[in-house]
Amino acid sequence: MSEAAKLAEYREYKVIDPATGKEIASYPLMDAGQVDEKVASARKAFPSWSQTSFKERSKIMLEASSYLAENAGRYADDIAAENGKTRFDALLADVYATADLMKYVAKNAEKFLRPVRVSAGLALPFRKAYFRYEPKGVIGIISPWNYPFNLSAGPAVQAIMAGNSVVLKPSSQTTRSGIITKEILGRAGLPEGVIEVVTGSGSVSGQALIEHDDLDMLYFTGSTQVGREIYIKAAERIIPAVMELGGNDVAIVTKNADLERAANCLAWSSFTNCGQTCISTELILVQREVYDKFVEKYTQVVSAINLGKEAGEIGAMTMSSQLKIVEDQLEDARQKGARILTGGKKPEGPGLFYPPTVIVDAKPDMKLMKEETFGPLKPIVAFDNIDEAIEMANDSEYGLSGSVFTKDLEEGRKIAYRIKTGSVNINDSMMTPAIPALPFGGVKKSGIGRNHGRQGMRNFSDIKSVTEYSGGVKRELFWYPIPPGADKLIEKVLVILYSNKISAKVSAALSSIGLAGKLYRKM
Repeated sequence: MSEAAKLAEYREYKVIDPATGKEIASYPLMDAGQVDEKVASARKAFPSWSQTSFKERSKIMLEASSYLAENAGRYADDIAAENGKTRFDALLADVYATADLMKYVAKNAEKFLRPVRVSAGLALPFRKAYFRYEPKGVIGIISPWNYPFNLSAGPAVQAIMAGNSVVLKPSSQTTRSGIITKEILGRAGLPEGVIEVVTGSGSVSGQALIEHDDLDMLYFTGSTQVGREIYIKAAERIIPAVMELGGNDVAIVTKNADLERAANCLAWSSFTNCGQTCISTELILVQREVYDKFVEKYTQVVSAINLGKEAGEIGAMTMSSQLKIVEDQLEDARQKGARILTGGKKPEGPGLFYPPTVIVDAKPDMKLMKEETFGPLKPIVAFDNIDEAIEMANDSEYGLSGSVFTKDLEEGRKIAYRIKTGSVNINDSMMTPAIPALPFGGVKKSGIGRNHGRQGMRNFSDIKSVTEYSGGVKRELFWYPIPPGADKLIEKVLVILYSNKISAKVSAALSSIGLAGKLYRKM
């Protein structure tokens, strides 16, 4: 190969369709210098964009949502091609979820980020006190390959609606999904530079973005291992970082559950996107009284799921490295005595397809019981009492989401509130991130910070506290020179305001008849 050919190969990388093994696109393999140019462009765009009104921002975001909806099929095809998922999954989980979020932030950003008035207290009269939310600056976003469009566009549109500019680094496998985000917002009227996209490998362009000195915040969605490294880099530069990391979600099915609903719901939450979902159900715990019945219903539903990107309900896995993890975990379980009820073997033919696999007789020492699988393996384990189930659910370093199934809602709430997770669903699964008004994120090693809702929008803002004085007093009591007897007066004020010996009613009355005025007359 000539030097010119080698250079051309280095400067571009190819994306392969996981379902067919065929090349579908190639993109620039950016280096640190090119990343620097993208950050500089976003920095240049920030001052002007941060001063635009919420009305103008909302207009652009609503137009983007409309354009995305009108071209949903075309974009779903692009997303499915590089991710390997079905077109239906791309439409529902990536396109619909993003269009819905765009409209939500357009309608609510101004309300969520308006100044908040607070009391200045009785001892500080003639003052207005409030805090306001201001854009942080340039936000670096690192997005994953499993929901490549939604998890690229989602944090980006929230950051942009809050007045920031964004530099987005999508996974190299799903580069097009990141470019779509910029494309749609640009068509809607977003000024040039407000969002920039970095393409290339995580080890070069991704690392250059993470370590860039001119970022004001990092937002990462991905594995806990990589998230830890990014969080350390952010801490070294003392910038905030929001981490949406791994999960090992548990579903608890009690003896009072509607087993039909539980089986249908958990078949979906276990295997949608081939199990490559951070909040996918990874372990199903079933009360012993209904265990056999549930396993029978669940296995029937799972066995009927069609595998195949075109006509199927579950597409291919996205990464060959992830398929190897699935195969390794299943072999480990087999060797330690697990039984496979359905699935368990990669079908012949091209593509990274793997069938939904139901596992029983799983033991705590098996890899699939301890590690995040991120694939279509589902162990089902019996429990005897609720305390045992909760202990098993909480015996994990992760705490992203979970589910409880019972027709007794009071029982469901008691269990849900004891599970140590960032979100939980009762008689449902994986619904919390589908509701833009709900903050989403994890506890323990599943992440830091929140996405969506009021809290999600405020992640992308700095808080500035402000006081305004409007009285006519030329000098405060506590300014120099301090008048004689001021200390005695302060002692009386403390008793009046805070002593339990004086009722709140007396305190309020004394305040209303001129305590403040007395303080100022003493000066």
